Order: sequence, then structure tokens, then C-alpha cells
Amino acid sequence: MRIANIIALFSLLSMLVHVGCAHNPSVNTISNANQSAEIQRVADRRVDTDKALSNTLWLTEVRESKTNDGFKRIQVFMKNLSKAPFTFSYRFNWYDDKGVEVETQDDEAWKKVHAIPGDDVTLTSIAPAPNCADFKLRIISRH
Repeated sequence: MRIANIIALFSLLSMLVHVGCAHNPSVNTISNANQSAEIQRVADRRVDTDKALSNTLWLTEVRESKTNDGFKRIQVFMKNLSKAPFTFSYRFNWYDDKGVEVETQDDEAWKKVHAIPGDDVTLTSIAPAPNCADFKLRIISRH
């Protein structure tokens, strides 16, 4: 009887250790190895003022396309490199061909994102007007 209790206790402890270690999940990804899409990549210019943020959230690619209405669409692909969940907020600002900021009705509110370890995150914005030529993406860490 005592051996059965010890085995049951050991099994319970083993299960608790396994569950306790699983609280920080990470993400495995699978994608098409033979991509057929014609991707238009955007060269980026960065101003990093928060080195911890830039070391945790890694920019992998910026893509540009057009909507069916002819508006510019930007997709920014990022990856959480940390071993812990990471929360941040972002917003896009859009500019016309003269460099003047184009205002929106909601003035592009900050959007909150929660990325688990190893997760790929896609940030997307569509220009508020057809004359938008450039954009700026701003990111802030939320601890």
C-alpha cells in the first residue's frame, strides 16, 4: 500500500512539474517552401531608442502592396526572440508625397499585441488616403 502511495505521489509531482514548466509556450511555424507570391519588400530605416525592445522584438521583413481600391498596404513582420511572452503597442503614421502627415478619423490609435516566445507577428496598416506615399511605424514596450 505504501509503495502505491509513493508511486501516486511521484506521478502527481511529475505531472505538476511538467505543467509548471509549460507556462511559457513557444511557437513552431511551417510555411510554403516554394513561395509563388511576388513580394515587394521595403527597405527600412530604424531609430532604436529602446535597445531591450529591439533585442526582444526582431524585425524580419517589411512588405508593400496595394488594396483593390488602390490604397497602399504595409505589412511588417516581427518575431519575439525572448523566452517569455512579450506585450507591446504599435501605431502607424501615414504621410503624403510632400511628407505631410495624413490624419485619420481615429488618428491611428495604439494597438496592443501579446506575442508568445518565438511567435511571428504581422502588423498591417492600410493608408487612409490614396495619396499616401510613406509611413512610419512606432512601437513601445508594455511591461
